[in-house]
Amino acid sequence: MFTQKIDEEIALKLKEYQDTQKMFALIDASRKQLSQWMTWVDEVRSPEDVEKVTRRQLLQFVKKEAMHFVILYRDEVAGEISLKEIDWTIQSGEIGYWLGSAYTGKGIMARAVKSMLAYAFEELALHKVEIWAAEENAKSRRIPERLGFVQEGTRRDDELIGGKYITMIIYGMLENEWHQAKAKGNKEG
Repeated sequence: MFTQKIDEEIALKLKEYQDTQKMFALIDASRKQLSQWMTWVDEVRSPEDVEKVTRRQLLQFVKKEAMHFVILYRDEVAGEISLKEIDWTIQSGEIGYWLGSAYTGKGIMARAVKSMLAYAFEELALHKVEIWAAEENAKSRRIPERLGFVQEGTRRDDELIGGKYITMIIYGMLENEWHQAKAKGNKEG
């Protein structure tokens, strides 16, 4: 399937059924970290659960509603990044992402998000891309902040995870802001 090489270490590959076992192993090994911020983690208890999610995600791809990619780091499955909630009427979408515990702190996600932004703005001609991150998830919030997103709003107590309400911070980037940052040679990541 479709694979986009980002650099010598990282590539994005369209998620498919063949990724099920490796994705489940990564989720299972990272369950404690991921379950702090992701509502779906507790629902993934077997490879079959990953396969069901993949089926739904591939259908979203066919309908042009979302694109879900496996992040490969040195040819190993490291996480997932998605361009989802695509609204072709207003030409917008949202990037969502997660990394396995063993892969954090290596600059992987910043590079993956930059690649996804380039695809969203340059190939799909979207006008706006958002990233939503939990207020207390400093690592996740650092990504849009480093890449020049604008903090646009807050959704208080927007999700309930592990009996605790989570406030979400909404970041946005417009197409012209992407091109301006690119022209300035934004090398962060």
